Amino acid sequence: MFEYIEGKVVNKKVDSVVLGINGLGYKIYIPLSTYEKIKKDKEKLYIYNYVREDAFILYGFYTEKERDIFTVLLNANGVGAKLAIAVLSTYNIFDLKEIIVNEQIERLIKVPGIGNKKGQKLILDIKDKIKLEDIELEGLTIKEKGKSKIEEELIMALQSLGYKEKDLNRLIKKEDIKKYKSVEEGIKDILRKI
Repeated sequence: MFEYIEGKVVNKKVDSVVLGINGLGYKIYIPLSTYEKIKKDKEKLYIYNYVREDAFILYGFYTEKERDIFTVLLNANGVGAKLAIAVLSTYNIFDLKEIIVNEQIERLIKVPGIGNKKGQKLILDIKDKIKLEDIELEGLTIKEKGKSKIEEELIMALQSLGYKEKDLNRLIKKEDIKKYKSVEEGIKDILRKI
């Protein structure tokens, strides 16, 4: 099985990317969050190998943490790969953790394919696993002095992409953080400017 695949971006669509390696093209299905981060000609995606009787499908993620959350979602009752991808396309892993830990069903049902009943069941199934699997994100509830929650989450999200905190503090202070309605909106805006 593959841990990651690194190759030339041959084709990029909203739901998939083809990475070319030594004359072979690997079609990899991706969430929207990964699609937005793929910018270069050459990319490395962390892979989840989805094997069924009739198919062998590759799902790719920009970070290992995204892949880990995808795996947790897949292990929940009634959640298949398409629904897990829909969840990660709707919410980044930071927002998803907040939704699950705080049992915010009204936000979870915004994901296509999740209604009240399925949302409640999903929260019950993965609440404890998210806490264990996502230890690095536990600090989200602790605010640093002088920083808003959105600023902290922006810094953490961008650090997970490899950016240094001192550079981010400088960049984010230039931004009017209050204009962002969500962390995801802030991340998209800041990544466009980097």
